[in-house]
Amino acid sequence: MTEKLYYKSAYLKEFTAQVLECTEADAGFDIVLDKTAFFPEEGGQGADTGTLGEATVTHVFEKDGIIHHLASIPLSGEVLGKIDFAARFDKMQNHTAEHILCGVIHKLHGLDNVGFHLGADEVTFDISEPLTKEELREAEELANRAVFDNIAVECYFPDEAELASLDYRSKLELKGNVRLVRIGEVDLCACCAPHVKSTGEVGSIKILEVMRHRGGMRIWIAAGARALRDYRMNKENLGEISAALSVPKSEAAEAHARYMQETDKLRLELKAARRALAEEKAKSVRSTDGNAVCLTEGLGMEELRHFVNAALPAVGGILVALTGTDGDYKYIIASNSVDLTKEIKQINQALSGRGGGKPNAAQGSFATDLESIRRYFG
Repeated sequence: MTEKLYYKSAYLKEFTAQVLECTEADAGFDIVLDKTAFFPEEGGQGADTGTLGEATVTHVFEKDGIIHHLASIPLSGEVLGKIDFAARFDKMQNHTAEHILCGVIHKLHGLDNVGFHLGADEVTFDISEPLTKEELREAEELANRAVFDNIAVECYFPDEAELASLDYRSKLELKGNVRLVRIGEVDLCACCAPHVKSTGEVGSIKILEVMRHRGGMRIWIAAGARALRDYRMNKENLGEISAALSVPKSEAAEAHARYMQETDKLRLELKAARRALAEEKAKSVRSTDGNAVCLTEGLGMEELRHFVNAALPAVGGILVALTGTDGDYKYIIASNSVDLTKEIKQINQALSGRGGGKPNAAQGSFATDLESIRRYFG
């Protein structure tokens, strides 16, 4: 079995080890060492990356107690391993943050953590029942208070007698050599991953998003540098919004709500005006027993439908309503006397068209010029 140096120190950045096996793999070479500081993908957390000698380590996984390193080139003998510690510390901050917040939620509401994912871009965990906005805010407040108290984070393997006497969180029923992570009175949880030495290193904990998930709730969080990046992004966006609305940042949400109300009102007024314009244009269509081709500039497809409904009674044959320019016309074709399902295929073939519809109306496009359309229906 591979000796796991990350259990001795989560802060070990470099180590030397002996290559025991090197075999070809689909994505490079599978390297087995006598010991390693690389944490493998496990328990919802992604693997460490870094280098072994001149080789880049792209993935690490464990199988039957042996840790495998996927490396870019073959290796032998003694090698120097280097962990990408910035990425490792980022995961340590966010994983410890998840323990703190889940511990607080468990103590407040008795809810279990039933899922966890710690990737390069996001951190999520699932709880067994949904919480209200106020309950989440309280949990976030207490979790950050635990961060500010700079509580020691202890990772250890209790003996069987001690383990049997402890009430600890675990997603699975565990037996044998169980590793626990204790954070003062805040949390006690079974976990195999590296963690920070004290809660103060987490920096801060922020709940980013929540959604209902499988009868419970999925929660997105950020801690440490990730929380700082999120704060900066939100601050910059809020600054741009407040500047655009010419209000202080503290009034931006209220001003934005007013702006959206005004925009919705204007949108409805514009919609009504465009509909009235379409109906007014329809009045200019002369009565005819034959076909009529009408180019309606400035109308969208919704207004074009209003135009057709208003103009069709004046046309005994086929009404062709167009919007667009030569080579790119959108059409609505309607008739009260012609079954368009029998005609539309031939129409499209003749006028480089695409579309279809019902016996009394069809919708589509023509990739031809206006003169050709008028000539065809003339």
